[in-house]
Amino acid sequence: MKDDYHVEAVGYLRRIESGEAGVTRLLTSDYVVDEVITTIFARTGSFELTKKYGQAIIESRAIERLPVDEETFRQSWEYFKRVGDIGISFTDSASATLMKKKEVNTVFTFDEHFKKLGFNTVP
Repeated sequence: MKDDYHVEAVGYLRRIESGEAGVTRLLTSDYVVDEVITTIFARTGSFELTKKYGQAIIESRAIERLPVDEETFRQSWEYFKRVGDIGISFTDSASATLMKKKEVNTVFTFDEHFKKLGFNTVP
């Protein structure tokens, strides 16, 4: 399975690391970390590679992982019921809910659904 956005995503991450992007920290939900780790394993079939990249994500000082607690879960579900018909996933609903709580208006994604929800997207 090929990721059409891999090169562009890696380039933007390098810009973040170098300070060129004007961003010093990425916020993400534990749901997104779950999706990423699961996708790595599904695409590579390598448990060792999955552990390596999963550990790098979990231990990264540049990534702040936000938990989806019970309140956020319920708010995400209500949000999903209101806007899910545009095709977003429940994980994206949780991300949008957390972004609103943290007053974050820009998301690092290639998913056009976030634009429909009123967020700015990069790269």
